[in-house]
Amino acid sequence: MRSFVSIAVTAISLTQYALAAPNGYGSGQCPPGRTAKAIYFQTNMPTGNSVVAIPIMSNGGLDTSKYSTHATGGNGSAGMEAMNVTAGPDPLFSQDAVVVKGHMLFATNAGSNTLTMFNIDPRHPTCLTMVGKPASTMGDFPVAVAYSKKLKTACVLNSGASDGVACYSVSARTGLKPLDKSARKFNIGQSTPPVGPTGTVSDIFFTPDSKSLIVMVKGNPPTNVAGFVAVFPVHNGKVSLTPVKSNPTGSVALFGSSMISNTDIIATDAGFGTMKLKLNPQTHAVVADVKTTIAGQAATCWTAFSAKTGSVYVTDIKMNRIEEVSASSGKVVSVLNFTNGNMGNIDDAVGGDFLYTLSPSTKKVDIAVVGLACGQGNMKELGTFSIANGANQFSQGLAIY
Repeated sequence: MRSFVSIAVTAISLTQYALAAPNGYGSGQCPPGRTAKAIYFQTNMPTGNSVVAIPIMSNGGLDTSKYSTHATGGNGSAGMEAMNVTAGPDPLFSQDAVVVKGHMLFATNAGSNTLTMFNIDPRHPTCLTMVGKPASTMGDFPVAVAYSKKLKTACVLNSGASDGVACYSVSARTGLKPLDKSARKFNIGQSTPPVGPTGTVSDIFFTPDSKSLIVMVKGNPPTNVAGFVAVFPVHNGKVSLTPVKSNPTGSVALFGSSMISNTDIIATDAGFGTMKLKLNPQTHAVVADVKTTIAGQAATCWTAFSAKTGSVYVTDIKMNRIEEVSASSGKVVSVLNFTNGNMGNIDDAVGGDFLYTLSPSTKKVDIAVVGLACGQGNMKELGTFSIANGANQFSQGLAIY
């Protein structure tokens, strides 16, 4: 059952920009921006998780009159930080807690150890229909999910005491069917909920050719435990049960990642900034290619890739800015400092010629919108939408349809 809640919008909004200039750019500055249809994140509430769906308008802004929420049938949760403090924002210490592929949306339920699948109505993309029942993740505290259309396979990443990866066949009619009897274990020695952000799993994703499934695991410098990249080869359409593990030289706490090609990855590292990585498709080893230190960074963690601009956009939970990294060179090409007064940003996502960032707090969730239509090195801050009702500091995951 779909429910609607009210939304408070900040004084600076894309609706106001649109009154003066189509697509928010101004006459003659750039070509008109291409837009996506809807944006999604999850509330991740321990008392009941929901996916929030917001239409995207033709100017790239959010249609605040048609915002809806959809229960996942599971509960959210939050990890623990130092001194026994509940984490938030960034309660899951991960990227890709919510993923959209085709007409399907996947959402993790960290508090109930399940994965939920929805179908998206292409005519009304804020209308989501749960398919089947939430599936057990065969482990504790699921924080990220990946999907391969070619394989018709979804895989979920657990971060708790029982960690690892579990995979499912995916049907638009019947939902998720387990392909494994148990999860592929890492045995990183975490608790449930996990204590982080260091020493936890970070992200999971398929290569574009679906020949490998890749997992990022953060190191834990205080205990001298190295993080690693785990690559599960895909053989005869099935994800291997055994990974090839690599520790790229110079990495500290690899976090969110974007695949640039079948072999190139731009990953954030909360210890210093970003790292361009190379995957060997024969050996499945991953090595460091370009290490980029971001000046003044506190915890650079999330990524979003735009094929049109050839850039990866990275965010920091404690720095209210976007760093634009060239996908080819791995170097920073521009920086946008937001003017909305937020502390920082977590998940980000590219939709058409717009970038969206998520900034949760105890009283609201902000989604900032950045224009990308002017090309690499020319980000434009367009506005911020503040969602006041039902929003919280536990919200996480950002995906575009």
